[in-house]
Amino acid sequence: MSILKVDTINEKTSGNGVAIPGHVIQVGSAIRQTYTTFTSSAYVTSGLELSFTPKFANSKLHVMCTSTLASYANAATVGAVFKRTIGGSVAYSPLGTTGHGNINTPDGATMAAYGGADGAANNRQAPFTMEWYDTTHNTTSSITYTVMVAQNSGNASHVCAMGGLGDNTGYHVVSTLSVREIAQ
Repeated sequence: MSILKVDTINEKTSGNGVAIPGHVIQVGSAIRQTYTTFTSSAYVTSGLELSFTPKFANSKLHVMCTSTLASYANAATVGAVFKRTIGGSVAYSPLGTTGHGNINTPDGATMAAYGGADGAANNRQAPFTMEWYDTTHNTTSSITYTVMVAQNSGNASHVCAMGGLGDNTGYHVVSTLSVREIAQ
């Protein structure tokens, strides 16, 4: 039996690093510690955003967010999706923001995160995690991932906040957005 012992592994040529299929090449992350209030039925930014530059155009990018969605006073449903921007070109996950992906006509399967409450409920909060395996970026240019949120009706809703003691925004939740580049 042979044993290979090394102190360092260097890439053959300088540039992108070593790509071993299935392994994480690099990780990027962002946090947000303040809440965002929104009243729109069209998707708007939550304030949670991350710019990431892949080392390889064919990498799989695992995008993940953890946060909370909160609806208050007749805001019956709230939803979230990822927006990807590459050089001005925009794509959404999982299926977009129109048709069945629109908060006014949700079907549950087309939004990355979805929360609801009955029409008279207040302080309905739910933690959420959403993920996207972005395999179609095909670039080594900077990519910006943004968490987008919308509601279907009622008063203001919040993302990245949790109420307490009758205060809709009593506590702020530390929300995270991360990207892991996985070699293919």
